Amino acid sequence: MGNKLYYIEIDGIKVPLKIIEEKRANARVALGGTHVILRVPKAFLFTSNVNKHVEWASNWLRQLKATKPTLLDRYVNLKVYNDGDIFKIGGLNFLLEIISSDKESGSIKLQKEGILKIDIPSKGNYDSHKLIKNLLIKFSQKYFLKHITERVNYYNSNYFNKPINSVRLKYNTSNWGSCSTGKNLNFSVRLFFAPPDVIDYVVIHELAHLIEMNHSDKFWKIVYNIMPDYIQKEKLLKANSSHFDF
Repeated sequence: MGNKLYYIEIDGIKVPLKIIEEKRANARVALGGTHVILRVPKAFLFTSNVNKHVEWASNWLRQLKATKPTLLDRYVNLKVYNDGDIFKIGGLNFLLEIISSDKESGSIKLQKEGILKIDIPSKGNYDSHKLIKNLLIKFSQKYFLKHITERVNYYNSNYFNKPINSVRLKYNTSNWGSCSTGKNLNFSVRLFFAPPDVIDYVVIHELAHLIEMNHSDKFWKIVYNIMPDYIQKEKLLKANSSHFDF
């Protein structure tokens, strides 16, 4: 069964399930970040009895969801990438070419005509979805750094004229951007799933912190003077926080 993901329906939610065979007496199920893990005794993988374990795991998940209704929400907007899929980010479409080889680690490379070649190890017990996700994040950080830097320079030169130490793209889910006292501007690469004007809003927001390191009325006045409809951008980000992700 390798690292292939399967899916089970739990009260309308399509939950990814990975079955792992081990030397063990009984089955065990656990919630992972990107999928549910079902560990079963090796012998059962060669018989129809594995279906009994899947059914048992499904019942366990239903009971768990009954006591904690939002526990499976992590899987609702989960993106699974397969060979031949289109990866959309920053207004661009990249065709995924996913292969496996004897390499010990994964790699990603942009080929001609917008093809992203992703090479993952053919052996080893690892989470292939998580590896592909991390490779896409790595690629996006490098690819879009120039763009976010250009937007920062544009708004800074036209409205702020403040010294900036660095501009970086990171992956985080706690915020869309930050500005340190050392004049370092950090932006979440997840922003590139948002429309261009929303990206510009976050750029303006962080540049405004070079003048006001708070969210006082003076701060919001600075933002408003440059982008009067900034509240709409804020609402869009909040409404799509889980959607704008890898």
